[in-house]
Parts: sequence; structure tokens; C-alpha cells
Amino acid sequence: MNFNRRRFLEALALAGITLPNISVAKEKETENLEGDFSFIVPAYLQNQTEKGISIFTILSKPALAWLEILDNAGNVQQTIHQSEDGMINANTDFFHFTVEEAPRSFRYRIKAKEIQKFDPYKIVYAQEIETPIFEAKLAKNNQEQIRCLVYNDVHEEKSSYRDLVPNQDTSIYDFFVLNGDSFHYVSNQEDITEKLLKPIEFIATSKPFIMNRGNHETRGSFARNFKRYFGYPNNKYYQAFKRGPIFWIMLDSGEDKPDSHEVYAGTVDYDNYRKEQAKWLETVLQSKERKSAQHTVVISHIPIFHSDEWHGTLHNRECFHPLFQKYKIDAMVSGHTHQYGYYPADKDHNYPVFIGGGPKAGKRTIIDISGSAKSLAIRMTRDDGTELGQFKK
Repeated sequence: MNFNRRRFLEALALAGITLPNISVAKEKETENLEGDFSFIVPAYLQNQTEKGISIFTILSKPALAWLEILDNAGNVQQTIHQSEDGMINANTDFFHFTVEEAPRSFRYRIKAKEIQKFDPYKIVYAQEIETPIFEAKLAKNNQEQIRCLVYNDVHEEKSSYRDLVPNQDTSIYDFFVLNGDSFHYVSNQEDITEKLLKPIEFIATSKPFIMNRGNHETRGSFARNFKRYFGYPNNKYYQAFKRGPIFWIMLDSGEDKPDSHEVYAGTVDYDNYRKEQAKWLETVLQSKERKSAQHTVVISHIPIFHSDEWHGTLHNRECFHPLFQKYKIDAMVSGHTHQYGYYPADKDHNYPVFIGGGPKAGKRTIIDISGSAKSLAIRMTRDDGTELGQFKK
């Protein structure tokens, strides 16, 4: 007869009996080791560059995993491991693979072998598994048209990722941006997999997305591990790139309270971080890459106008707004307030400001950005399809 330790402990608890020195954490660890070997998140696309793409996967047990690029007949054309310092990543549940020269459309799958034993002189494998075959579709940096869909403030309402896609058609978009506050806070890996990566699997296996951090992603005991799960150029949350005729700027607006606020207990330094970004921003706004683009769009979680008067709003305005005015961006897209609004250029800002809504039905919004050499269009709609604001250039 098989002994089920978990049921035994549950029976003791029902009977009012407790055992000394039983670790709940150890019980969970044992349960995971005894479970099936599987993909928790089979694949998601990150960190698209001019030629490459990164593909991440998360498994239920320590493993050796690899990526296979396939032709249309299913034949393996290339095998890619995650390798660094002469060692292939192994005996872990998390992998990211870099395709240095990625076709703009390609088929792939990920395979993994469970590691049963990882001794100094003997490694023993167990079961081998594989994902379905996925097809990645990537934009070209110099393509004539580009289209992006921007979410904000989903706050763990997982159904919103599907609900908010206009006409449920993801094929017309080149990439997606999650503009902050997908979470309330992050306490462990499971928060990231269950509340985000699984719900957006219908997008993320074929199109890249960018996690543009909001203030709630900075909170929780796991926040300092957050970056590991997403691809960022130069290992920075903020970034800029030309894709199609648009120069895209992703800023990390940081927290909304002063660094000295008691809730942070002396553990944050967002004022200096925003100043660091401002220096970088002035450089990229003058770059050849930016000058070669027909349009410039800034995406940042905390709005710098039409928001509150808290420290985060005011310091973001102080750091970034003079540069937006001087170098003439075309639009800014934000969230954070949970009150949607579209604000055309006025005496305070010479660019339009979009602020997406909150997480609840009737307040949820999606922002659609599309550009060609001759035009830029930004449209915000509510979850019932009502148009809330549109900018055309």
C-alpha cells in the first residue's frame, strides 16, 4: 500500500493531532518532487532585437532543456541551449534561449529531460518531454507598418488579457506591451506564472511582449527577482528601439511615494533611478535611430499630467517632461490612475496623453497603436468596445 504523506497529515489535522518539527515548506517541496514532470509555462517570447529573439520556458522540476528550430516538415534545423562560461544551463526549472539570427517567421518547440541525479561525477536523466510546435511571428525593424496593443493595470484580473483583444484577433499585432500593474505585488514565482504567464500564453508563444514595470511590480518579497523572468536589453527595465516607423521609448516610472516613505523601510532609491533614466533619455532622443523614425511614442506607467499630485507623478514630470517638450515626442501612453482619459496637446504639454483605465469590468481599456511612414494612430477603447479617445497624425 502506497503511503501518502500529505493525506496522512491532513487526517491528523482533522483529528486535532499535531506532529512536532513538520515543515510546511518541506512538505510542499516533497510534493513537487513527487509530481509529474511537465512544462509550467511552455514558452514565451521576449527581448526582440533587430535580428534575434529570446524564448523562455519554466518547468516543474530540475531539468536539461533545449530549443529546436524546425522547418515546415518538422525537421530540426537548429538546436539551441542556454550556455554561459562553458556550461550549458541544467539542473534548474527556468531556461531562456537566444536565437541570434531569427527568421521573421519560424516554427519551434522546446524539449526537456528531467534530472534525477546531479552528482559531481554522475548525472542521471529520467523522463523526456516536449512542447507542441509553435510558430513565432516577428516584426522587421524596417517594415513599413507596425501595430502594438498596450494593456495597463490588469491587477490579476486574468480574463482581461483575452477579453480586451479587439475582435479577439491577435494576428494583426506585431507585439504587446504590459504597461505596469499586472500584479498587486509579487511574492514568489507562482505569482508570475499563474497570474500572468499562463493567462497570456495565447499571445506569448507567437508574438513578443514587453513587461514595462509599474509601481506594483516593485512590491512584495519577490520583486527583486522579477527581472529574471523577462528579457530586457542591457538588463535595464527602461529601453528604447525603432520598430517599423515608430521609435518606442519604455520608461520605468518607479514608485508613487517618496523614497523616504515608511512603507519602503529604507529599501528604495527611485529618485536617483529616474534621474539616471533622464540622462539616458536625452541621449536616445538625439540618437540617429530616433531621428530615422517618423514617430516617437513614450510608454510609461505613471502619468505626468492629469493624475494625482503625489511625489511619483511630480518627480516623473520633473525628470522627463522638459525632454518630451524639447525633443517633441508624438504621444505619451500611461495608466496607474484607474481613471481612463484622453488629453490632447495643450498649454501644459505639447503632446497628447492617453491614460488607460482600471481593472474592473466597465473600467478596463486597451490602447491600440499603429504607424506607417505617413501616419500615426492611437486609439483607446473600453471593454465594451466604446471608443474613449483617438489621436491621428
